[in-house]
Amino acid sequence: MIDNLDKQILEIMKKDSRCPFVEIASNIGVSEGTVRSRVHRLIDEGVIRGFTIKTSSKNVKALVEVRIDVNTDSEKIANELARYEGVTEVFEVTGDQDIIAIVDVESSQYLNDIIEKVRRYDNILSTRTRLILKEHYKED
Repeated sequence: MIDNLDKQILEIMKKDSRCPFVEIASNIGVSEGTVRSRVHRLIDEGVIRGFTIKTSSKNVKALVEVRIDVNTDSEKIANELARYEGVTEVFEVTGDQDIIAIVDVESSQYLNDIIEKVRRYDNILSTRTRLILKEHYKED
């Protein structure tokens, strides 16, 4: 169960997963050992499932929305898309589209390669791509 202290730790780590435990502790008024044990517990419980980085490269980023046939296992397709190089996140969603993949690649050609790969599936009805023009991050 996540309490308010866990939430404070997670908010700091979402912004910078490399933030030293001692700095987190100082920011929220607890000991470094408390932060360390809480982070390890959150990892063990599966609340924290990984640490990622955000780059400021000149990559092409996009949302690739995928609509699939009604009698298709969306989880299977989503898991396959998640394995593509350049795909950073995949979500099964409600609405007109069934799956949304976030793609971060070196060029529009690599983006197009991924879209073409997705379209080769027999049970994919359509794709729609939205280029990400600008990113904004939550700050304190």
